[in-house]
Amino acid sequence: MQLGRPITWIFFCALALLTACTPHFSSLVVAEPDMVQDCQYLDTISDFSDPGKSLFPNKYGRYYDGERKVLERAYNMGATHIVWQYNYAIGSSASAYRCPE
Repeated sequence: MQLGRPITWIFFCALALLTACTPHFSSLVVAEPDMVQDCQYLDTISDFSDPGKSLFPNKYGRYYDGERKVLERAYNMGATHIVWQYNYAIGSSASAYRCPE
């Protein structure tokens, strides 16, 4: 029983660190082009994945470094919706929009 406690403690600490380091972009809505017709177009964002980066987990599953960069840039510019142009392991591109609530 004494041996199980340190292992349990290490597991929960590692889980907490992983969760804390995971970027969350839950306010961004992935939309289709017809859903953003009445929205303000902000920019088209493209970025490449770093082949040395591993996949980052999020609540939707896993995504690549390029996808994370595009989501982060869209979120930082105040976008509410994105429309993916392409989203591959080597890179991603999306149009960012700000839609009224």
